[in-house]
Amino acid sequence: MVDEILEIVLGGLIIAILADIVFGEPAGYVHVSVLSSRLSGGIAGKLSKTRRKRAAGVFTLYVTFIVIGIPAFLLLYYLLNLGIPIIIFLLIYSVMLKSTFSITSMGKKVHPIMECLKNEDLDRARFYLSMLSSRETSNLDVTGISSATIESIATGITDYYTGALFMYSIFGLVGATFYRIVNTLESKFGYKNKDFFYFGKPFARAYAVFNYIPSMITAGLIHASAFLLNLNVKEIPARSTFHNFQSRNAALSIGSMAAVLNVRLEKKGKYIVNANGFMPTYDQILNSLRIYYISSILMFFFITLPLLVFMVTIFWPNIWFINGYGWNFLF
Repeated sequence: MVDEILEIVLGGLIIAILADIVFGEPAGYVHVSVLSSRLSGGIAGKLSKTRRKRAAGVFTLYVTFIVIGIPAFLLLYYLLNLGIPIIIFLLIYSVMLKSTFSITSMGKKVHPIMECLKNEDLDRARFYLSMLSSRETSNLDVTGISSATIESIATGITDYYTGALFMYSIFGLVGATFYRIVNTLESKFGYKNKDFFYFGKPFARAYAVFNYIPSMITAGLIHASAFLLNLNVKEIPARSTFHNFQSRNAALSIGSMAAVLNVRLEKKGKYIVNANGFMPTYDQILNSLRIYYISSILMFFFITLPLLVFMVTIFWPNIWFINGYGWNFLF
């Protein structure tokens, strides 16, 4: 049983990563982020006038996971017990898993920005940046665009793959799916404004909890990647950049990127990270993107694979309160 589960979780992960590289994002009707965004938007619209907004937020998160997750897991369970060829099962499994993380989509979003900066077309650069970042882009200059792009790349390491792959390593497809739903709902509703301040709090809290460890992993990956890339910058202590943020998770990712590149990152009116660093430019966007990709390789080989094998072969089968192999529903 353990060997069969290990074959599925490793095989599904490898196929999902290859699919990400070759095909990119799956269609919206099988994509966890797209489905959860649409469903939660509909629920939020109906509950927008309730006085108990925090409870409405918790309810939205719960219903979104139940409606999207349960049918998917029941389908996998049915197909597995139906005795279909393992390769077909793995393809279906990998499609579901692929929709919980993304590696190559960051480059597809960043390259148009870089091309516009190279051609000094700031209007189009602002347009493409608005598709990557929630930041107001209309008044940003070259430095502001470069800074926002580097910050998005840094936080994207956690949001795009570190968080989901870590949850997958611990809790299997169930964990990765729930993480992606939380991440999607936080990006949609987790803003400190009058519309979503209370409604979005459950998503923001859940996001902070689920990213507590992944954000630390991201910081380590950024430093390791910069070392492997032999970036010729004078690195500053990362801790010196962390105090600028209200969000610990953002501090770890953005602060670490600012430290290894020794670059000044600024969100006007909010924070300045590494005020004495180099001004962000096209070259530093390129370096941050290189760090992003090297980090994904390190994450796969040195964290996801060892942790996944440990959890499947040693940890879960020996937990005293789990009867037999009842834990395998997670994966």
